[in-house]
Amino acid sequence: MFWAIAAVALFAAAFVTFWPLLRGKSFWQPAALALLFLLPAGGLWIYSNVGTPEAIDLPVAQVGQHPGGAGGASAEDIDAMIDSLRSRLTRTPERLDGWVLLARTLKTLQRYPEAREALEVAHGIAPDDPLVMVELAEARVFTSADGRIDELSVAMLERAVELDPSQQKGMWLLGIASAQAGDDAFAVSYWESLLQQLEPGSTVAQSVQAQVNEARARMGMTVETPVEAPVATASEAAPAVAAAVEPPAQSVGDAGSASPDTVTADWSGTDVRVLASDAARAAIPAGAVLFVVVRSPGPAAGPPLGVRRIADPQFPIELTVSDRDSMMAQRPISLESEVQLQARVSLSGSPAARPGDWQSAAVNVALDAAGTVELRLDQRVE
Repeated sequence: MFWAIAAVALFAAAFVTFWPLLRGKSFWQPAALALLFLLPAGGLWIYSNVGTPEAIDLPVAQVGQHPGGAGGASAEDIDAMIDSLRSRLTRTPERLDGWVLLARTLKTLQRYPEAREALEVAHGIAPDDPLVMVELAEARVFTSADGRIDELSVAMLERAVELDPSQQKGMWLLGIASAQAGDDAFAVSYWESLLQQLEPGSTVAQSVQAQVNEARARMGMTVETPVEAPVATASEAAPAVAAAVEPPAQSVGDAGSASPDTVTADWSGTDVRVLASDAARAAIPAGAVLFVVVRSPGPAAGPPLGVRRIADPQFPIELTVSDRDSMMAQRPISLESEVQLQARVSLSGSPAARPGDWQSAAVNVALDAAGTVELRLDQRVE
């Protein structure tokens, strides 16, 4: 039925277009008559081979409604539509759009194991497609026993956001994964990067801000922007993930119990100047994010003591690192006598280092040392 209606519509449009050439005898009349039939046929052929004809038999708008509800298809009809789409995909298994359509439909019906299988096929067809990687990682969460985001899913999400920084669901899930790993500092960085892409004041932005506030509260930091929107509405950014994946409870008191014995008295901060080499300046695009990370010195790269985040940096940059940059109020930077400073520019906005980012050498500095510490961005992350 669809093809008949489409053919008639295309023919009618072509007829109206070429009517001035058809009604009178002219040199162009034979060409117009030929185009009258060729254009509709060409349009149908293009849609059949380039478009998504599978969607014709699968009214996704109805699938989202309760089966059997008013205006919705019955469960039997939906199953028949899905079976029809699967049958088409057995004949054309290389159709990436068809597998994604099938997976999203199954996910809407909460048939997550089947959705994951479809997305694994899609991932095999297009292993570097950011959308497929994010959707597959989410499906893996839905089918996991404990709702946790495993290492393979994190790797896919990081790769997806690296290829396409606008993958908002990917940023959201990476924040969830960081929170699950007990790294609220990185979770906040991911979600703050996501907030830069959202409309200020929107429901989704309020929900993400609520997650940022909760993570900051777990770290003992002051919540600067109170929000009234319930956290559950974050499902608009990543369907059902907010309910399915809960960040682990973290005792701030326990985190501060491992404090070193040395406390640097009267430390007002360390002055830092961040420079960039000519190669780094040429490679850093607008919209990149600078992270100045403070860690305890030593070979083990543990969670940061503090992080300063600067969007769209303009070099050179001068700043003062102080206890205000501490990730936890109970674990201020001033508890250390010596710290390690490093600067890194993230091209994707992610707090995790990725190939293509530019970073400085790590510099150890005593908190009671005078002068300005220079961090030069001249190392490209491979």
